[in-house]
Amino acid sequence: MKTVMNKQLYNFTQDKLQKHRQGGQIKNSALATRLYEEYNFGQLDFNKQSLTFTLQDILALSEEIQRSVNLDIRQDPYPTKKDRLSTAEKCRNEKDNSYAVSKDFILINSLSTLKVNQTNHELSPLNSLGIYIKADDIISIEHKTIIFVENLAVMANLALLNLLSCSADLTDALWIYRGDIKKQQSTGTAYEFFRRFKNHQRICFSDVDPKGIEISLTSHADYWLTIKDIDSYIKTVQSLQGNEQEWFKQSDSIKYLQKILFKQDKTDQKKYAWEPIFSISAKMQKTLKQEHILKHNLALTLLSV
Repeated sequence: MKTVMNKQLYNFTQDKLQKHRQGGQIKNSALATRLYEEYNFGQLDFNKQSLTFTLQDILALSEEIQRSVNLDIRQDPYPTKKDRLSTAEKCRNEKDNSYAVSKDFILINSLSTLKVNQTNHELSPLNSLGIYIKADDIISIEHKTIIFVENLAVMANLALLNLLSCSADLTDALWIYRGDIKKQQSTGTAYEFFRRFKNHQRICFSDVDPKGIEISLTSHADYWLTIKDIDSYIKTVQSLQGNEQEWFKQSDSIKYLQKILFKQDKTDQKKYAWEPIFSISAKMQKTLKQEHILKHNLALTLLSV
């Protein structure tokens, strides 16, 4: 067996083996075909409509899985993913059922020194994205404020942010990058890290669009760092060239925000601080990204979420 059987095929096979402990016949499917072709398990009928297997087939497959990953496929649950070093202890292929190396790490930066684990760390004078750290190694944060950032470009350009009109001094904050949304990567580690420090002032800095507002509302932040002046916001959006595409990809976020506002109307609650921005963006059907905020030097402020 070249690689560890993936979770989907493993669970499918285990289910069939538990239902046909002495052998049997199952309807052919994409997973059944993989089981036959990749593991030489059973025999497909002439029309490839069904897969028939014997007790000997079950025992042979069980022995192969046992040799490879020390599991009894007939009863043992599929193993949880490990880091590559843990996998390398027993497996020849260190990537088998291992999560990406980057999963344990987060990107952090600051406009001043980094203050974590009761130690000050000087940053490089060269322009950089910050430093990658293993999230679990951080026990304490000596910054009063933690800012959760949606886009990577911000991390390398913190000094360009127009923070002069903010009610809070954010020059000493710890900035943390949310992470890319890719198949091989996860934003979960950054979210967990951000939510762990409940006693700090937590701020989310995201795009000015439905998804950005949703991120700020679901991140467990106390405030949304966003544009201060509505007129400057509208003027900047209208000055940008090219067709708008992102707005029309955010229907789920739009529905999420509309649902919140609908509940607010029914209970006569005070209007949310983010509602005017969402309302104007909805009328224009335009998005404003953090890169636009940086380049156009738009003043930022804090809105309660």
